[in-house]
Amino acid sequence: MQTLVASAARTASGNSGALTIRHPDRLKSAVLLLTVSVAATDAADTLDIYVQHSVDGGTTYDDFIHFTQVLGNGGAKKFITSWARDLAPESELKAPADKTLAAGVLQGPLGGTWRIAWVIVDSGDANQSFTFKVEAQLMRDRR
Repeated sequence: MQTLVASAARTASGNSGALTIRHPDRLKSAVLLLTVSVAATDAADTLDIYVQHSVDGGTTYDDFIHFTQVLGNGGAKKFITSWARDLAPESELKAPADKTLAAGVLQGPLGGTWRIAWVIVDSGDANQSFTFKVEAQLMRDRR
């Protein structure tokens, strides 16, 4: 597994910055694992994790994975998802989605720049904190 975002406590929305995927033309599928080790806040606090790609080197990002939302009192949990290049895209033409994709995965070809983005929402008492990491197993064509 390759770590895309290292485990750390986070209290505000942010992102990983650009992640360059080696040989994106050979990437055929990926399995991604979100591990939330601490979600010890209020039930109304939320964490949303998006995996995004860019076809223009990081100027415009588009969601292709949105993990299930994590609630602040949800405790430790793991979510796993799979993406495949050769499955038909669900939407052949769409505007870029930047942290707006409903929970799920969009299949089909991707750009070679990725990032992990997270949105943390506090219920109003300023005690939000989530500890999480994102890892990936990337499978490539043998060329």
